[in-house]
Amino acid sequence: MVDALAGGFATALHPANLGFLLAGTVVGIFAGAMPGLSSTVGLALVLPVTFGLDPTPALLMMVSLYMAAQYGGSITAIAIGVPGSSPALATTFDGYPMSRRGEAGRALGISLFASVCGGVLGTLLLIGALAPLARVALSFGPEESFGLGLLGLSIVANLVSKDPVKGIASALLGLVFFVVGLDVLTGSPRLTFGSTSLMDGFSLVPMLIGFFALAEAFETIADRSRADRSGAIHGKLPRWSELAGLWPSILRGSAIGGAIGAIPGAGATIASIVAWNEEKRASKHPERFGAGAPEGIAAPEAANNACVGAAMIPLLALGIPGSASAAVLLGGFNVQGLSPGPLLLDEHGPLVYALYAGLLVSVIFMLAVGLAGIPVWTRVVRLRPGVLMPIVVGMSLVGTFALRGNPFDAWAALFFGVLGFVMLRRGFPLVPAVLGLILGPMIETNYRRALTLSSGSHATFIHSPICFVLIVLAVASFVVPLFRNRFSSHRTAAS
Repeated sequence: MVDALAGGFATALHPANLGFLLAGTVVGIFAGAMPGLSSTVGLALVLPVTFGLDPTPALLMMVSLYMAAQYGGSITAIAIGVPGSSPALATTFDGYPMSRRGEAGRALGISLFASVCGGVLGTLLLIGALAPLARVALSFGPEESFGLGLLGLSIVANLVSKDPVKGIASALLGLVFFVVGLDVLTGSPRLTFGSTSLMDGFSLVPMLIGFFALAEAFETIADRSRADRSGAIHGKLPRWSELAGLWPSILRGSAIGGAIGAIPGAGATIASIVAWNEEKRASKHPERFGAGAPEGIAAPEAANNACVGAAMIPLLALGIPGSASAAVLLGGFNVQGLSPGPLLLDEHGPLVYALYAGLLVSVIFMLAVGLAGIPVWTRVVRLRPGVLMPIVVGMSLVGTFALRGNPFDAWAALFFGVLGFVMLRRGFPLVPAVLGLILGPMIETNYRRALTLSSGSHATFIHSPICFVLIVLAVASFVVPLFRNRFSSHRTAAS
């Protein structure tokens, strides 16, 4: 393996291939940072470019784009509170509060360091555990995927420690928005009210942009005090001692990203949110999370970048894409006449090892481009709200419309912006609603598939040990915060 990996590095470090790796990194950071784009969209956009390329440079450019886009989403998440892509959603919880108190450079530095570490650890996981983890991932059926989705949704109660009931209510609202459109299995219209525009349902991008860009802009305009940032905004990077102290968070986040990323259909969004939640559980000071805790940036960023290598495990070993981005990458393999699966390593070993090396080299490029860009990105935060917010609103609406060329998407973003503004004013959190829309398809589809395969018997969810454990953990995640909140209120009243 050592000789094969050395050959892979020799291929990846060829000057022409380095150029494609650098190009993929730059495009990936841009695609991840732009609200409305993502690694999936970025890969789809460059796919036609690879038609005339040889397999090695084409796939090296695609994997480097995939890796860099996971980091890129954190840039806007930290700078303006808008996740560039859904895997950066958890980064906004602590990244944007740090930016608002004048520590944008520090937050961006932590994000970059954690992303680099997560990318390296995820790639090492891909290299060392390709076969066994692919078998584990393949063992996940509808029951296990349902349990995983339920566990992800149960986290909403922990996201809002002051009032878990409002978090659960917000998540249920997100599930209602997911139901709008055609039934995921039968194709029957649901809650469309005869409108053809609602047949496709509500897309995630308009909801993300409406909730985290427009609602924030409306809230800032309505409350002038929010426009006043405390402290000078600077691009000062974190000290090495602080980064070294974040290693436990990075390792935990990478482990979670590696485990969840290898499960087809789970994805980096779930991994990053679970990583943030588990980091909060493990912390001695959970009250700091959501208010600008460095660990709250390090864990999810390490998780979503570790997902890149993990998602390629079932892709390379079994031909099963572990995420939407991996599905586009599968298309890149097919365009080059390659079929990922059990024989890929035997038949195209040099290419596989070149991809291993390419992922590691792309992490170095990501570090270099990221460090060079931090001074530029922190300048965005220095803009006065009277200048920044109209730009955010304009770019949000134009970007949402341009994604599919559908005016309904822009109207949907505006609707979610107004709704998000009202929810913020009433004390309802926005993140659980987004989780409901993201996890709704995973929960409902696998729930109904499991019942179909078991002839309608709910006992199938108990007979699966993995599913049963996941459901128990989900129930505990729902119930424990409610009791903890009630106990705290009683103790406060007694004192």
